[in-house]
Amino acid sequence: MNNPTVELPFLGITTFCKFPHTTNLEGIDVAVIGAPIDQGTTNRPGTRFGPRGIREASQIYGSFFNQGKGIYDIELRRHKLFNLKLIDYGDIPVAPTLSELNLDIITNTIRRILRKKVFPVIIGGDHSITFPAVKAFKNNPMDIVHFDTHLDFLDQEAGIVISHANPLKRASELKNINKITQIGIRGLLNPDYITNEAEKYGTNIITAENAIKNGMEWVINQIPDAENIYVTIDIDSLDPSCAPGTGTPEPGGFSYLQMREMLTSIPKKGNIIGFDIVEVNPLYDPSGITSQLASRLIIDFLGAIFY
Repeated sequence: MNNPTVELPFLGITTFCKFPHTTNLEGIDVAVIGAPIDQGTTNRPGTRFGPRGIREASQIYGSFFNQGKGIYDIELRRHKLFNLKLIDYGDIPVAPTLSELNLDIITNTIRRILRKKVFPVIIGGDHSITFPAVKAFKNNPMDIVHFDTHLDFLDQEAGIVISHANPLKRASELKNINKITQIGIRGLLNPDYITNEAEKYGTNIITAENAIKNGMEWVINQIPDAENIYVTIDIDSLDPSCAPGTGTPEPGGFSYLQMREMLTSIPKKGNIIGFDIVEVNPLYDPSGITSQLASRLIIDFLGAIFY
């Protein structure tokens, strides 16, 4: 390695892609925020370690990232994320066992970031974090593009109204949410009463089988144009053969290349105002492949948003 500016992956403080860690938002374009919460899980816990796992896996990319110049993508033959100021904001503080308080803290933290006109990238954490993140945008009209195995439209069960099984249901109740497109839905954990809730709202449900059969360009054409779009990515939308580290895996999902193609095409449909990537559970993937895949998708998506 002849470049003396390259910092080896195992050196330095573990921030996302070795971005500077700061809560000072002046002059910042993009902030990566960790939401280490798994109190909303209904199956295997451990997504509280997702932000840490993703940050650690991102070090291999951060070694070649240069603030101002970005990172070179040989497949695109260009630098991505150049002339941007990117930071790792750190983790949202968590109060164990106080689920509703934690969700309010997420909303308030994202609002602080948005007030400074900084683009938020939220790394979870279980999927319950999406609802408070979307709430932070207040009255901004937006569509949601949702990648997942599961519809996440459970109304409530045993009195539980906020969990990783219903962030899209809760988001659909907000007045500023317009159309919701759900991509990658599959498997045996979307019973009819949950499907009915989603269809009652009018979500556009694209199953994984239909998406793979018809192609990624077809999928993008199913997403309506919108003024603003928030994207939420559940890592279990990918096949467990490439993303085993998640709490509720289901066979038949996307490959990395399929997901990359869809994500990098979404900015054509409207203004992306923020996104999250959730449900990475390092406890079920000692290889770290799932965390690395998540970190790479974040870089790819940001590179398409800030072309």
